Amino acid sequence: MDIKNFQDFHKQLLPQFDQFLTDKLTQEVKQPLMLESMLYSLNSGGKRVRPMLMLATAYSSGVKFEDLPKYFDVAGSIELIHTYSLIHDDLPEMDNDDYRRGKLTSHKKFGTGPAVLAGDGLLTQAFYWISKSSLDTSKRMAAVRILAHNAGPMGMVAGQMTDITKEDKQLNIDELTQLHKQKTADLISAAITIGASSADHKLSKELVEYAEKVGLAFQLKDDLDDADDGEDVDKNTFPNLIGKQATEEKLHNLVKDALNAVLKEEKFDKNLLVSFLDYFKK
Repeated sequence: MDIKNFQDFHKQLLPQFDQFLTDKLTQEVKQPLMLESMLYSLNSGGKRVRPMLMLATAYSSGVKFEDLPKYFDVAGSIELIHTYSLIHDDLPEMDNDDYRRGKLTSHKKFGTGPAVLAGDGLLTQAFYWISKSSLDTSKRMAAVRILAHNAGPMGMVAGQMTDITKEDKQLNIDELTQLHKQKTADLISAAITIGASSADHKLSKELVEYAEKVGLAFQLKDDLDDADDGEDVDKNTFPNLIGKQATEEKLHNLVKDALNAVLKEEKFDKNLLVSFLDYFKK
């Protein structure tokens, strides 16, 4: 099978991957409320962008489409981490949100304590999945290292800390960029770099640059979408700081830089990662 378009790749692989996530958690988690609360947030309608980027990168690095399920454990771990972060983001002590994707947030559905524990369960289960995956030891260790670095206190969690402690202070452009690099871009970067390393593709500065530019572009698009909806009026966002037009220009430049970077990548099928950039078109 030869797939050249990310949307086609996503459409063909997503049902199998979604079923894998539900089946695997159901097999492993025996505490009824724990399982229900974990699955509630995991299956709340997310696009699975991060694990699909990881699998797309592995496929682009030479893994056959029919062999991709061997990488579902690692891709799934990235989605577990992402889901845990959303549960905790929504808590009263953080963003205090009642709804996500049109559904009650975990703490509104199950209570604050169960929501915290559901997030804790997803976070720790992610590393269990990597450790039990079929990848060889060096690849498993690389995945653990990259994911822990980018999702923990050197990456995403650091960004979350900045977000909740600086929400009453207007950040400058460098501070805001660093915040969103950590809070959003680092996990997306992890997905792409883990995809390459898991498939024996030597990680290059070009692929790292693509990952970092795409990660930040993802946040800018989210900021612009929320600005169009009238959300985040008082938050530290790019449209609030530099204006909508300047944010659109910045997003355009990030996507252009990402394209130029991936086009320089060697021994790599560029089609999926190039076509993924269509995500940022209006």
